[in-house]
Amino acid sequence: MILRRLAENLKQQHWTAIWIEFVLLVVGVFLGIQVANWNQSRHDASQARENLQRIETDLASDQAALQRRVVFWRQVADYGHGAIRYAETGQLVDGSAWKTLLSFYQASQLFPYVPADTTYQELRSAGELGLFADPDLRTALADYYVNGAGYAANFLFRLEPEYRKQVRGHTPTIASAHVWAHCHQTPAPDQQRLIDCDSPMSEAEAQAVLDGYLADPSLLLELRFWITNLEVMTELVSQHQVAARALAGRLRKDFGT
Repeated sequence: MILRRLAENLKQQHWTAIWIEFVLLVVGVFLGIQVANWNQSRHDASQARENLQRIETDLASDQAALQRRVVFWRQVADYGHGAIRYAETGQLVDGSAWKTLLSFYQASQLFPYVPADTTYQELRSAGELGLFADPDLRTALADYYVNGAGYAANFLFRLEPEYRKQVRGHTPTIASAHVWAHCHQTPAPDQQRLIDCDSPMSEAEAQAVLDGYLADPSLLLELRFWITNLEVMTELVSQHQVAARALAGRLRKDFGT
């Protein structure tokens, strides 16, 4: 409509009308652009908020997974220290050859950590991290998901310790099968529990297995190495827990997610 009137006024050289029509045209275009930008900004802000809510959900899952592993790994380390004590001093765990055998075996247990980072990785791949206008927030997310201790722990826990292969190779089937049936529980896909259990063999038979463990000169060396690494990695994950809580707290405080 405005363009048609402008063309007619140009033909008739109505300069005042031409100027008015031109101003209206420019104002209309400007307002249209502003409305489009405003709508896009609203959409981006809404999308960013939704993504932050998803990240907060991931952080909650991550914190729960980290806590389960810290509890589990500390229990594994305790078993390992009991086994090391016996190997170094001859002191049986609770005076029992079976409980000592169980300590050697449970010290080989693994519970890998896989970060709950689906949302962040999706946003990173899609190039949508720029939706978060605050550069400090983008840095905080990268510090947690890319540079954090969780990824170092994830890599390290993917490596199967040599001790695991050795001790399980020296353990007779009657003992290992009993451990999995009565001394280990998996209540859910991402949960593990190590529990005390009765012996499937006599103390003399359990002692014979212990003698076999110590007859392998490298087994104690590998056990010490594994338990030391396990405790270092557990400390890394504990630090990652603190970072997860801090990041989740920031999202709740700054953005009300």
